[in-house]
Amino acid sequence: MSISSIILQQLGSMFVLIFFGYILVKRNVLNPSGTKQIANMLANFITPVLLFMSFQQPYQSTQFKWFLATVGIAILLMAARIIVNYFFLRNASRTDRYATTFTNAGFIGIPLVQAVLGFEGVFFVSAYSTVTNILQRTYGIYIISGDKSLITPRNSFLNPASLGSLIGLIFYLLQIELPTILSDSLYTISDLNTPLAMILLGSYVAESKLADVFTHRRAYWTTFLALILSPLISIAILWLLPLDNYLVFFVLAIATSAPIAVNTALFSQLYGGDYEYGARLVVLSTLLSLISMPLVLSIAEFAFSMN
Repeated sequence: MSISSIILQQLGSMFVLIFFGYILVKRNVLNPSGTKQIANMLANFITPVLLFMSFQQPYQSTQFKWFLATVGIAILLMAARIIVNYFFLRNASRTDRYATTFTNAGFIGIPLVQAVLGFEGVFFVSAYSTVTNILQRTYGIYIISGDKSLITPRNSFLNPASLGSLIGLIFYLLQIELPTILSDSLYTISDLNTPLAMILLGSYVAESKLADVFTHRRAYWTTFLALILSPLISIAILWLLPLDNYLVFFVLAIATSAPIAVNTALFSQLYGGDYEYGARLVVLSTLLSLISMPLVLSIAEFAFSMN
């Protein structure tokens, strides 16, 4: 079975969980206070634990070299997205520019990579996630707010996701192995990442006015840039690079083709952007990614075979 077919199956399973989250909100089992608590759990505890645990494996010098290469390539791919914004969204809103720059590598990318490629895949996606986390809290905050004073080292490097990856990397390099009872418990916590992330996205769908999601013309252009144009440019870059590592290639392809980052809505609310429009972009891109991701990743699979 091709990787794009596997991803289509995984996306289908994820959308069942998204629908479950939708039902929970519509039946008043889950309210805005509860969704906020889930978001805090994911962002501050569960995803960092998942990233940390991805480093609990034997050290291999070749693997570590590929990890460092993934960091460098992730920076290159992010630069490509910024250039796309410059040419196609120069006069667009701050929320649009943020949305096309950052993907939902945490809530969609990491679960997909974990399901399709396992914890070794998460090991590499953590490199991409660390780069995007730092950029979201520097360049991203500046896009939304226009205020450079909001960019601080604490926000940039000491956020939970970056710390989870950093501490995990230290444990990996020093080969510190956790006791079995602790590692089993943390792996169990890691397993909560996918279902809770999908339920959270389902709550965003339920709290949005679907008519507004599908009738905003500008949102379709922004979503096209985020889901189709930018990922295809990224895949072209990956194809041009001397990248013969199948795992790294597809980790980066999945991460860059994921839908618009949830932080598009959250950061807009915190830093003066259009929160409601940001939420619509997240919902629209998440729904349309069921079509776009298998298509883009089929192209990525073909591109790798031609490499």
